[in-house]
Amino acid sequence: MSTDRPMRMPVRSAALLAQAGAVLLAWLIFETAAFFGLLLPLWAIAATQSAAAVLLSRLLHLPVWWLPVQALFIPAVLFALHLDLPSGYFLTGFVLFWLIFRSNARERVPLYFSTQATAEALLALLPPNRPVAFLDLGSGLGGLPAYLAAHRPDSVFHGVESAPALFGISWLRLRKRANAQVRYGSLWQENLAPYDLVYAFLSPEPMPELWRKAKAEMRPGSLLVSNSFSVPGMTPTRTLSLNDPRRTRLLIWTL
Repeated sequence: MSTDRPMRMPVRSAALLAQAGAVLLAWLIFETAAFFGLLLPLWAIAATQSAAAVLLSRLLHLPVWWLPVQALFIPAVLFALHLDLPSGYFLTGFVLFWLIFRSNARERVPLYFSTQATAEALLALLPPNRPVAFLDLGSGLGGLPAYLAAHRPDSVFHGVESAPALFGISWLRLRKRANAQVRYGSLWQENLAPYDLVYAFLSPEPMPELWRKAKAEMRPGSLLVSNSFSVPGMTPTRTLSLNDPRRTRLLIWTL
C-alpha cells in the first residue's frame, strides 16, 4: 500500500490565499455593518481577520507552526503603521528577518536548535571503531557539527544551511576545524550518498519528501535520524527518548 499523501497546495501559496480570504471576509463584514449604520472599531475588524486567517489556514492544511504567523500578521502591520516609524526601520527589519529566517519560507523549516542531550545521543550513535561521515541538514549556528567534530577527530562533520546570517556565523565557528565545515545552500540540493548518518530537525511538512530523498540517495546500512518529526506511514527502526527539558525524541531509520 502506498503511503504517499495527496498533493497539496504549496505552503506559501496557501498562506497568501488564507490571508487574502481573511482580509476579504473582514472587509465584507465591515461593509455590511456600515450599510446598517454600524461603525466597527478597528480592533474588532483586525480580530475578525486574524480568526478567519487561522481558520482558513487549517482548512488549507498549513502546518501548525504557521498559525501564530497567520494570526498576528495583519495586527502587526496595523501596529507598525500606528507607530509611524521612518521607512528605514521596516527595511532594516525585513533584511534582518530574511537573513535569519530565509529557510522558513523556502524549505518549510522553522529555526530549531538541538539540545546538548541530542548532541550526546548522536555522538553515541556514531560507530566507535571507524571514521564516519555525518551531515546536519539545516545546521543553524553550527553547534552540533562543532561538538561532534571536537569529540571525534577521526571523522568528518558537515552542515548545510540556507539562512545567510546563520551560515555566516556557523562558517566563522567552524573555519578552524579540519574535520568540520558548513555549506551554504538548500538541503534539497545536498547529495546524501557519502554520509553514514544524516540528521534532520525540520518540521512535519518536508518529512515525506526527505524520506523519498533518503531512500533514493543513502547507502544501505546508513542512518537517517529525525529530531521529533516522523515520516507518515513509516515506523522508525528505533526511537530514543531523551531526558532533556524538551523531551526530545530521536527517530532513527536504518536504510
